[in-house]
This record gives sequence, C-alpha cells and structure tokens, in this order.
Amino acid sequence: MHVLHDDEPPVLVDAGIEHADDVGVLQAGNHARLAFERGHGIGVGGGREGFAEELDGDPAPEALVLGQPDLGHAAGTEQAFEAVSSVYDVCGVHQGMSLRQATGSRERNIEVLLLTGAAAFAVLGWYALRAAEFALPANTGRILTQFAASGVIAHVAVRVLAPRARPEILAVSAFLAAVGLVFVIRLAPDVARDQANWVSVGVVAFGAGLWAGTRYARLKRYTYTAGVAGLGVLLATGLFGTTINGARLWVEVAGQSVQTTELIKVFLIIFLAGYLADSASVLASPTLRLGDRTYSGAAYLVPLAAVVIGAVGALALLRDLGSIAILLLLAIGGLYVATGRARFVAGGLALLATTGLVGYLAFDHAQVRIDTWLDPGADPGGAGYQTMQATYAIQAGGITGAGPGLGRPDVVPAAPTDYVFTAIAEELGLAGAAGVALLYVAFLYGGLRVAAEAGDTYGRLLAASIALLMAIQAAVIIAGNLRVIPTTGITLPFVSYGGSSLVVNFGLAGLLAGISHASRKGLTDRRA
Repeated sequence: MHVLHDDEPPVLVDAGIEHADDVGVLQAGNHARLAFERGHGIGVGGGREGFAEELDGDPAPEALVLGQPDLGHAAGTEQAFEAVSSVYDVCGVHQGMSLRQATGSRERNIEVLLLTGAAAFAVLGWYALRAAEFALPANTGRILTQFAASGVIAHVAVRVLAPRARPEILAVSAFLAAVGLVFVIRLAPDVARDQANWVSVGVVAFGAGLWAGTRYARLKRYTYTAGVAGLGVLLATGLFGTTINGARLWVEVAGQSVQTTELIKVFLIIFLAGYLADSASVLASPTLRLGDRTYSGAAYLVPLAAVVIGAVGALALLRDLGSIAILLLLAIGGLYVATGRARFVAGGLALLATTGLVGYLAFDHAQVRIDTWLDPGADPGGAGYQTMQATYAIQAGGITGAGPGLGRPDVVPAAPTDYVFTAIAEELGLAGAAGVALLYVAFLYGGLRVAAEAGDTYGRLLAASIALLMAIQAAVIIAGNLRVIPTTGITLPFVSYGGSSLVVNFGLAGLLAGISHASRKGLTDRRA
C-alpha cells in the first residue's frame, strides 16, 4: 500500500493492514510516515524498508495511516482501507484486492438493489398490461429478458471498469429505460423489440463511456477539436440529411436514421467543459489588471460565442429550434457553474428569447407551434389536436392514473416520442409522473455529487455539464407536455422511443460514472 502526507496534526486511519511488508511509500511528499499499533505501544517507521518498531510481541501489528485522506465516513476496517485506496494510489496490495473490493463494495451492492427495482418495474408493467387484456407483442418475454440481461452486463461493466462509481447513475438510467420500454410496449408494440435492441446497444455505449470516463483528463486535449467536429456534423446534416416533420435532423447510416443533433450534444459538452476549465477564472473577473492598465475579460468569450452562435445558426437552418434551446440553456448553465456570475445567465436568457423571436418570424412551423401553444382550441381538429388530446390525457389520469393499458394515450399522435410523459401521466397518474420527474432530479443530484467529488476543474465541469444536459432536456420536454412552454420536438432522455437519443444518453451516463470512479480513486493525473 502506498501512502501518505506529512500533515499536521496527523490523523490516524485504521487501514486494517497486518504486515509491514504490504506498505510502501509512493509520491508521499517529504517525511511520509507509517505507524503500527501493537498491544500497548505504537512504533513509527518510514520508507519501504525498516518499517515499525516492534513493540510488545503478539498480536500482529495493525497499520495506522498518518495523513489527511478525504474520507466520507469514519475510519475503520475494510471500508477505511477502501477509502484510503480511493484517494492514494495503492500498488501491489490494491491490485491483489481489487476483485474482492469490486465484488463486495457497498456502492455496487446498492446498485444491484436499485437495478432489481428497475427490472421489477418492467415485469410489473408487463403483468399489468396483460391483466388489462392489452395485445402484447408475441415476443414480450424475450424483450424483457434482453432488457434484464443488458442491465446485468452494464452492472458487470461497472464492477470491472469503474468499481468506485456512484451507484445512482446506472440505476437511475436503467429505471428510466425500464419505464420507456414498458410504455413503448404499450404505445408502439410493433417497435418494442427495436427499443430493447437500442437499450442493448446503449449498454455498449455505456461501457465505452465508462472506459473514457476513467481517463477523462485525456478528453481535454480534444476541446477545440470537439467544437469543430460538432459544427462539421451540422454541416454534413445540412448537406446530406433527411427532413422529417419540418426539421432536417436525420442522416441515413446503414439503413438506420441517425439523429445527428444527439451527437452534437456530446461534442458540445466536451468543448464546453474544456473551454471553461481554461477560461473560467478570467470570465469570473469583471476586469483584468496588468500593470497600470485594466482590460475586460469579455474577449475570452469569443471562442465559446463562435461555437455556440455557429451551432445555433446551423440548427436554425435545419429548423431544429428545440435543440437550439437545449444548446443555449446548457451553455448558460455551464457558464454559471464555472463562474458563478449571474450576468451570463441574464445575457444567455436574452439571447434565447431573441433566438425564439427570430425563429417565430422566420419559420412557419415555429409559428404554428407557438400559436398552437397559446390557443390550441383555434384549430382543434388540426394543429391543435395533439396538444388538446395531451391535455385531456393528463387530466384523465388524476392522482393515481387509469392504470397501464387502461387509458387512451394512443390517441395522441406522437405519444411514444414527443408526448410520452403525457402517456405516463394518464396511466400512472400524477404520482407516477412525479416519480419519473424525481428520477431526473436524482440523476441531476448524482451528477452534481460527482462534480463536487472531482479533483480538478475539468472533471467538475464535465460531470456538471452531463448532469445539466439530462436535467435541462427532461425539463424542456416535460414543460412542453404540460403546456408550460411550446413543444420542442426533443425526446425524454432514456424514456422516449428512438435509438440515437437512447444510445447517446447511455454513453454520457457511462462517461459520468467513469468520472466518478476516477475522482474517487484519485488516479486522474497518473492516467492522463
């Protein structure tokens, strides 16, 4: 085991080590020390050899680490060993014990329990639909088995690649995916198998995100590359994309329609985190003083403004106003997290309002959406039909809902995608809909906890950006379904039918879990 710092005053942490040979000094600073407690005495030694004065014979010495590890619990037994290992690099001892720790850690056991809840929801949804005499797909049992197997594979991936990651990240993602699968079976049974397949592909993306997240510092090297790549994807979509429902957002790849704006979110997150990690301290200061001269820090906004405005302009040409709102809100949130300056929030909201006004004046489909939001009764059989049916469905659900398979959410044309929250509110009621909303709050909380635990600015901003993206996207589509804002045409993360969104969101969840592991393990700098 490798430890420690020469902090004053020293804190003794019971690491549960019985033999001095198991302890060595790695990057310990000056005068690293180790104390062994035996019987009624304590001996102190330093370095890899000659540890410990042996006092008073048996029993075997018990190691006490002197230093200031950042522990989240009281020192003691195996938990203390694990906590110290997460802060300081542990050499041969850690590698020898990694499998035992991975299979027995408290975080992973909690994760198993929560994943069991997600699987139970899927099974109960199946039984409820069958009890309602709903015409289930012939292969529903196979679909649920595939979903459960995907959850097990994701859990094993976390145990192997990121055993110290926070448990709620995968658990909440899987629970939301279970809700989505049940309602896709309910609303679009013909494509339920496709949704299960996309969940499986999403688990692969989750594993890739885990691997990248444990080495997240390397992503910072691609900050500006990610910004340029995002704009390049938008350009390619404009040249080769397919227009659906008035927006040119899809590209055909191997016979599948890929919504490229989902990929753009990944590039934007990497760019935003890297850029703000370098420039946040300057942007947080109203002015910069060099000698006798004072300069404004506004010039440091130019790279961010160039990427954001370029993306907004391209999305406007593609007629994707929903993604514009998500992009701008994410940039506003990232700036505020990085700088704490309310002026960026005010300026960003003003830009968002201006963009919305320009979109309303420039695009017919944006005018229709806003006019329908304001007065759906003006055209109840046409443009306002979907909005009015969604409102009726939410009202019909009441507090506890009509029950799975017993409502009529299928009369809403886009129920499996844009209006899936409406279907949840009708059949599970306000209680169920609030539960789904709280799952996004739990994801946001977990993501911000990961950000708080990160050991460097880039890790904090990357984790916070992922958490904010999920929360913002969920809030925007839920608000649209409730007629708080106009509908945007974006998907509810992990729940709505669709492969592009599901795969990208699982990949981002994996990245967040990997950051959590790396931050807790304390190996960010060594792996970068």
